[in-house]
Amino acid sequence: MKIYALFLDIDNTLYYNGKVPKRNVDALAEARKLGHFIFLNTARSMGFIPKEMFDEVPLDGAVAGIGTDLRFRGKQIFHNLMSQDECFEIAKYFRNDSREVGFEGEDTVVWMNPRARRHAKDILENPADFYGKFKNYKINKMYVEGALSDSEMTLFGKKYIMYRHERYSEFCPKGFGKAEGMFRMLDYLNLPGENSIAFGDSANDEDMLKAAGISVAMGNAIPEIKKICDFVSCDAKDGGVGEAVEKLLLNK
Repeated sequence: MKIYALFLDIDNTLYYNGKVPKRNVDALAEARKLGHFIFLNTARSMGFIPKEMFDEVPLDGAVAGIGTDLRFRGKQIFHNLMSQDECFEIAKYFRNDSREVGFEGEDTVVWMNPRARRHAKDILENPADFYGKFKNYKINKMYVEGALSDSEMTLFGKKYIMYRHERYSEFCPKGFGKAEGMFRMLDYLNLPGENSIAFGDSANDEDMLKAAGISVAMGNAIPEIKKICDFVSCDAKDGGVGEAVEKLLLNK
């Protein structure tokens, strides 16, 4: 039997409106019993992934932070960190801004201007804190509330891979991405690229979906993503991941 590694985007793919549909959990559990590997492949850093997800979903690990942090069965097998100087310069740029900014890390998120819903513990009050109380924090990538302007995309795009969404933007150092993270994990597992199945819905999934052996778009995916995928499933809220796994791997 051909063994696959499955790479799952979280938001609006595996996870919808704060929940993982039971159909997804059941199908992934059955696939894993057959020997297939199950991974998150998310723009969220490890410190920004809901902890209960690792209890609720049968996972072998994660490709987190847009490919900057890889975990396999509890072991970190690769990571890349932003420097203190990088974090300081970004914080200095946004220090007088009202937008919420998250420095997403391996263990937590350091927030500037956090919204009340965050219940944030680590709050940045001065950019220099990255040389002080936050100097040992392991930061992988950035979150910024709202769509960055064209000039900001150009400014930060000199050093970072940029993703601009309708309600937020995110970026990480160049040389990383969901596809690169997926291939690093496949190399670790000694599996060829054709043995990968990627699931997604939005622009930051595009490189992963194009590179995967089989690509799956959710029914709620943006049109550009549906066009490039081999398979379009039902909406995430209805268990789109589960439906695709059933058809592709479980003969249902």
